[in-house]
Amino acid sequence: MLTLVLEVTGWLDDDFRVGEGGIGSLATVDVSTVGVAAAAGVAALLAFETRACAAVGVAISVTTIPAATYMGVAAGSHHLSDASGALAVLGINLAAMLTTGTATLAVQRGRKSSAAGPATWD
Repeated sequence: MLTLVLEVTGWLDDDFRVGEGGIGSLATVDVSTVGVAAAAGVAALLAFETRACAAVGVAISVTTIPAATYMGVAAGSHHLSDASGALAVLGINLAAMLTTGTATLAVQRGRKSSAAGPATWD
């Protein structure tokens, strides 16, 4: 919304390009995108399980807020290809966090059930 307001009021330069200044990687999916999101998913679940809930917000914010913000600014300044790239990064981040968080939970539950021993029917 702010980008649109700045554009309508004329405060945003006509030659504004959202990808300038070193943040263009927020619209490109690569190995680091998946790696950071996967690590955030594991860290978030482990933090949640150990009651370090503040770390959950940090892990999720590090991977989602920059891509979502980039997407909004790009869409607001009519750079739709950059916005779609950032949307792809955001989608990959969410999918990787969900997948690795779920896998971490499955491993933890598997360890807890194997530590308790075999189930018996009494």
